[in-house]
Amino acid sequence: MYFELKNIGAIKHAKIELGKLTVICGKNNTGKTYINYTLYGFLNHLREKKSRQLFKSEKLNAETGIITIDLKETEKELKQVRTRLTQLYAEKLEEIFSANADEFALAEFHLSSEEMEIDYSNSFERRTHQYDAIKEENNQILEINLNSSIQSQRLIDLIIEEILFEFFFTKNFPRPFILSAERTGIQLFQKELDRTRSGLITALRENRNLALLEEKIDRFALPIEKNLSFTRNTDITKFNSFLTQEQTTYIEDMLGVQYEIIDGRRVVIDKTTHQSLPHYMSSTSVRALFDLHIWLKHQASIGDILFIDEPELNLHPENQLKIARLLVRLIHSGIYVFITTHSDYIIKELNNLLMLANDFPDKDAVMKEFGYTPDEILPEEDFKGYIANPDGTLSHIDIDEYGMIQSGFDDAIVQINESSDKIASAINNQ
Repeated sequence: MYFELKNIGAIKHAKIELGKLTVICGKNNTGKTYINYTLYGFLNHLREKKSRQLFKSEKLNAETGIITIDLKETEKELKQVRTRLTQLYAEKLEEIFSANADEFALAEFHLSSEEMEIDYSNSFERRTHQYDAIKEENNQILEINLNSSIQSQRLIDLIIEEILFEFFFTKNFPRPFILSAERTGIQLFQKELDRTRSGLITALRENRNLALLEEKIDRFALPIEKNLSFTRNTDITKFNSFLTQEQTTYIEDMLGVQYEIIDGRRVVIDKTTHQSLPHYMSSTSVRALFDLHIWLKHQASIGDILFIDEPELNLHPENQLKIARLLVRLIHSGIYVFITTHSDYIIKELNNLLMLANDFPDKDAVMKEFGYTPDEILPEEDFKGYIANPDGTLSHIDIDEYGMIQSGFDDAIVQINESSDKIASAINNQ
């Protein structure tokens, strides 16, 4: 499925298809973050109450307590649902970016007209203490047995919304998590921001000046608000994700630290010296990856999509290469990944992983020499790459047996190599 964006910030017209790993590179101020925020915002928007309420059904047999839904008929109605979803979302772009509505007066957001991928061959089953949902495979009928225990029409509507959303949308639209480029600042100033906002709210409420309260309380773009909320959440360590220990400790091993949340405080422990520091006193590279580590260890689920603005933020080139490998490992585990990047190191390493998808002599020896593992190989069909152009459009990155044919960094690399050669030559000829 393709997403189409028009007149959203620096983006004039862009059409993008998500892969298991999607990469957007390009020069500064070409709209990469606008695309990142827009797609994240839409996937977040889908899970809001207003979006789910677009699914309705009146096919309840009061005597048996069974709701019968013809999946084929419902599928035909999806185009209307999809159109309404995108209309609702386009109307709230100002909220996603926390910007003036005039900035998005001409903005458009569309899904492609292609049909969603709905697999009728697998039976759909869901069990709760409230109802059973069983799909009859032969005639594509979904029967929801309420066990005659639910009489509230509102609760019935909620159940239908949930089931239809799960059946038709979750496979096509994964649950999103985002790390914005502001993540190091959020790690550093989150408590101070909360104290300032809390004090201002209290003062304005005491003065009963609600209009001024609305005006004075700063609002951030949705991804930044979500980052703030995630950083505030000290209860998240109560849960564990599906990932293996090797995957959840990858970042700690890479940086030589151990991340902990102790009594609500974020702490970083140096694995060599065993010295413990508050997270705000740690290096920017350690702060930049704190939330990613916590999400991977405690919240990530199969089918989720991870958005990262500049995964290379504050990282040494050696660790940029390791992050590229981690991203590919994650897609093999069942997590979708979407990144925007300025890192030639990440792009080059992804290119190596693309080339390793080929069969060639001594492949095993090459992989062993450079420490590549099978779950770091990147098949071409799993990768979607784009270059953000200065004119507000996107160019698709083509792939051949040598990886990416263009990357967006080629001109700069050629220029620095030429200037370096000429300077060295001039020194030798003096």
